[in-house]
Amino acid sequence: MASAGFLLLTLAVLNSIGSVKSIAFVKIHCKTQNIGQYEQESRLDCVIHYSGEVKDPEIMVVTWSREGVEEPILKYENGKLTSLPGYSFAEPSWNNKNVNVSLLIHKTAVKDEGVYICFVTTNSGYKLNQTRLNVTAKYGVPTIQPQPQDIDLDTDGSLTCKSTGYPKGRLSWFDKDNKPWLDQPEVKVLKTENGLFTLSSTLKIQRGSSFSQYTCKVFNARGDEEAEESFISGGSSQSHAQSSVEIHCKTQNVGQYDQQSRLDCVIHHAEDLEDPEIVVVTWSRQGVEEPILKYENGKLTSLPGYSFAEPSWNNKNVNVSLLIHKTAVKDEGVYTCHVTTDSGFNTNQTRLNVTGDDQETEGDVQESLTTGLGQDTKDAKDSNMILATKIVAPVLVVGSLIVGLLVLLLYKRQSWREYH
Repeated sequence: MASAGFLLLTLAVLNSIGSVKSIAFVKIHCKTQNIGQYEQESRLDCVIHYSGEVKDPEIMVVTWSREGVEEPILKYENGKLTSLPGYSFAEPSWNNKNVNVSLLIHKTAVKDEGVYICFVTTNSGYKLNQTRLNVTAKYGVPTIQPQPQDIDLDTDGSLTCKSTGYPKGRLSWFDKDNKPWLDQPEVKVLKTENGLFTLSSTLKIQRGSSFSQYTCKVFNARGDEEAEESFISGGSSQSHAQSSVEIHCKTQNVGQYDQQSRLDCVIHHAEDLEDPEIVVVTWSRQGVEEPILKYENGKLTSLPGYSFAEPSWNNKNVNVSLLIHKTAVKDEGVYTCHVTTDSGFNTNQTRLNVTGDDQETEGDVQESLTTGLGQDTKDAKDSNMILATKIVAPVLVVGSLIVGLLVLLLYKRQSWREYH
């Protein structure tokens, strides 16, 4: 720092007293800001510009220094080049006629971050300029450590998420619906020996929690998400469970009674996986204790009436759809498909609704028809009897009255004749 400060002070004084050559004849154009990736090469671009009046210019001295470092990190003087390990001119065949005096950092470390000063002296004057290097290290996929190891929904415990990178970022927790945790735990920051930051966040979990999945995301200093990791309660944390293996299932399925039904589920592997292999496939139905179909380590077992939908299925086939050979009412419900591969695991659900199960058999229909017809006939007879009674009864009464009147009239007529 003292060396760089003294250099700046000296040059400032020289400039203030008017060194025409340093201003008019020589200039250094440098990129103001540079971004260097951790453990990668970084280049600080600086190029000398001469005025048109300069003829056959020659570089005598080039010095690169960094604030906080006493000795120059690179120096060329009178034909001799020296540098600290890991630094060089960016131009491999640089010579004192080459105006490109850019600096190359071979393997960027956090300690390389800071302000750099490039000082040049030529046979026609001198000049200096400065540039800044900012170092970034991408945060890796977080690790989630459960405590206790076998934590589940019925256990009190905690999940500790960690990720390392640079500069200082942050960790955040999300639930299974990708909604941020309302009460975010404190993020602790530990600086490592190589200057990186290890972020740590511990989420407390209470037994009876309604969440079965917890996701920890890491964000860089700009607030951009860089990586995430999920933990599924009841098992250990594996990023493959979410990123390397996915199962896409049709949410709702309709099966016809007494017909075949197919529950479609297809595995999707991450693109960067080479030659993935399925280790376990399990199909289960809510309310049924044992799996209805299970493939494990080359062995396939299933309950009667169930199989893979693909007749020639093997552990390279991503189509793990289930076939129900003769659908019954009892087959209705929620099905769970669990898959484990050599690169991770995942689970998904689908539902089967059965239709046509309320139809009666042919014998039942015939019996119902016969019974119905017999009842209808009986009801018809009863109705006719009632109707006949309602009609005939008044007729009989009226008829009886008429007959009675006729008899009475005949009797009176006969009596009148006898009188006269």
